[in-house]
Amino acid sequence: MSGISELHISSYRPHGMMDAHQHDEAWFCLVLAGGYEERIRSRANDHLPGDLLYCPAHAVHEQRFGAAGARKLLFSPDENLQALLREHGVHLDEAPSVRRSARLLHIGDRLAAELEIDDPFASLSAQGLALELVAALGRGFNDRADPSPPLWLRRLRDCLHDDPAADVSLDRLAAVAGRHPVHVSRSFHAFYGVPVGDYVRRLRVEKAAVLLRSTRRPLIDIAIECGFAGAAQFSRSFRAAFDSTPSSYRKAVR
Repeated sequence: MSGISELHISSYRPHGMMDAHQHDEAWFCLVLAGGYEERIRSRANDHLPGDLLYCPAHAVHEQRFGAAGARKLLFSPDENLQALLREHGVHLDEAPSVRRSARLLHIGDRLAAELEIDDPFASLSAQGLALELVAALGRGFNDRADPSPPLWLRRLRDCLHDDPAADVSLDRLAAVAGRHPVHVSRSFHAFYGVPVGDYVRRLRVEKAAVLLRSTRRPLIDIAIECGFAGAAQFSRSFRAAFDSTPSSYRKAVR
């Protein structure tokens, strides 16, 4: 038994969205082209080609695709394969991932090419390449000295989610965490994949997007409530995240 099923390529339109949803099965995803932002398990991450992701069964997640849309390789691992990963220390409930891997992207391109071939051996080859991707994720996970963020870092991230508009200077965050600012900065980036400033900026624009969809409040009021210094900073940050100005976004979602 290969351990792999439902192996296919999916494409997503530019600026498309997938609202919060969940799957009955676990899935692996390798980004082949384009990019998107995903929220899963209270985390927000940007994904680009070479990112290999695991989505646990029944994990609620949502996605927002960029200007180029996205092309993804998707496949589902069976229970035996998932048990093997757990047995060897891969914490699947944490939705592990490998990011920006040129080697995995090369494997994915080879796998996509195999799916285009109509002969008796293409499926066998594709299954083998998919298992190679899973092995890479397992090895990458176990190469980390500590696969889970430390408790102090998880609490710090929770504080950011509780009040994205609060002062988030590195010195203040370090004081809250009881750690040196450099240690806070490096640890946050290592475990969450982005600098703390980028993470907070994303939280702020997401809060602003909710207010734009659900209220008719003036843009400047929303900007100030969400922690932006003014309309110009708000507009720049919102455009970078959603590829749209706040006013255009509000018109599009109403």
